[in-house]
Amino acid sequence: MAQRSRVKILSSLEGKLGVIRREVLKVLRGLKREIARREADLAGVKAEFARGMDLLRGKGKARPAPARRRAKRARRRRVNWKAVFASLPARFSLKTLGRHPVAGKRSKPQLYAILSRWKKDGVLARDPGGGYRKVTAKPKAKRRRRRAKPPTAPKAVPRPEGTAT
Repeated sequence: MAQRSRVKILSSLEGKLGVIRREVLKVLRGLKREIARREADLAGVKAEFARGMDLLRGKGKARPAPARRRAKRARRRRVNWKAVFASLPARFSLKTLGRHPVAGKRSKPQLYAILSRWKKDGVLARDPGGGYRKVTAKPKAKRRRRRAKPPTAPKAVPRPEGTAT
């Protein structure tokens, strides 16, 4: 019985230690961010110090320190959707458009918006076989069975009026 209570105490301690461990990890992550920020500031101060020393030695020109710039996010280049449309096959699906090297980097909602714009412009239509087709492309011809012609009844020969049967 003493063994059972010891196991229960150990398991409850492990749960509490897990909570403490997560809190410590959160604090350590915050410290790491603070260290990185201060190291970046220190690099700026060192560069300013070096410029001052060069100025004192007569090696450099006096110029104001460059303004600190924020890192710009890389902007996506505009997509030439006409070229994308031209490169698509006559019949395609959203999956095919998603595999396109340029258009495939866009989100599905944006691709749906492009498809609806093409439909509105009249260059795209739903394909009966599923997916989409370019309007210049003719829809796939369905194989239809030929209907059998109804049997033709022999034409009645008109009788001359004067003859009776």
